[in-house]
Amino acid sequence: MYLLSPLSKVFGAQVSGINLTTAPLQRELIQKLKQDLRKYRLLVFKDQGRVSGDRQVELSRHLGKIESTFYKHPRSPHEDVFRVSND
Repeated sequence: MYLLSPLSKVFGAQVSGINLTTAPLQRELIQKLKQDLRKYRLLVFKDQGRVSGDRQVELSRHLGKIESTFYKHPRSPHEDVFRVSND
């Protein structure tokens, strides 16, 4: 499905072997991601290219309830994606 490389002994893991822009969000994948999030508390997905705001929200909704902020950055890719920026 994908590979995990722990970032430390107690916190975080890097995920490889999956493309978030195109991978079908099948039940087994979502369950595995949730399991790994509980275990590692942080998952890092490197080299994903540009993941659309809609796709970020779609994946996030599978992982849990989305909590949006009152602030909507005008250049955010989606109203439920909080954009951190200097502009």
